[in-house]
Amino acid sequence: MMNELHSLTRRAALGVSAALAFALAFSSPARADQAAEDFMSGILDEANIVFEAQDEQTRLDGIETLVNKYVDMKRVAMWVLGQYARQITDAQKEEYFPLFRRYATLVYQEALSDYSGQRLEIVNSVDRSPRDIIINTRFSNLRPNDQYADVTVHWRVYRDGDGEMSIFDAGANGVWLAIEQQSQFKSVIANNGGGTAGIDALIADLKAKLAG
Repeated sequence: MMNELHSLTRRAALGVSAALAFALAFSSPARADQAAEDFMSGILDEANIVFEAQDEQTRLDGIETLVNKYVDMKRVAMWVLGQYARQITDAQKEEYFPLFRRYATLVYQEALSDYSGQRLEIVNSVDRSPRDIIINTRFSNLRPNDQYADVTVHWRVYRDGDGEMSIFDAGANGVWLAIEQQSQFKSVIANNGGGTAGIDALIADLKAKLAG
């Protein structure tokens, strides 16, 4: 499982498709969202402290804490099912949600744990809609020829009807974690008959990955 996660998150860290980032960032008129930037700035203050830790396990634990605190896991878990979200049963949700939380947390840890000493700072934000905001960040205090010098890290922020904000997705140079997960999950479901049978297969697949 770790090799699979490594493959996904290395693509995110190094970036292989700037076209998707362009489409997401500029599908509506660009304008700054100060409230969303302030929300993200507070998270980055905490994340930068985590990145400063020299011990990898300390960074992993810190990332897990941030994910639990700021990522709307239930909303993401339903979104990555795509059209199959309408077919999942209550009994399946009871199994699926905890598995997805563990899986997604591992993905975030794999994507971010290699950052050590670098600091993320906000470059700009784009409102795709009043509830869907992209925050673009870049690394500062980099060493000469640092591998992250050309990396833009994106954060997709969701604002609910009450104005509360949470992280919906993250990516780098156009590769988004939740979008990658949706592609994978829908494929597993479709290849196993779709509907509830396909969702059962996805749940079994997550169990196998997490046990590996």
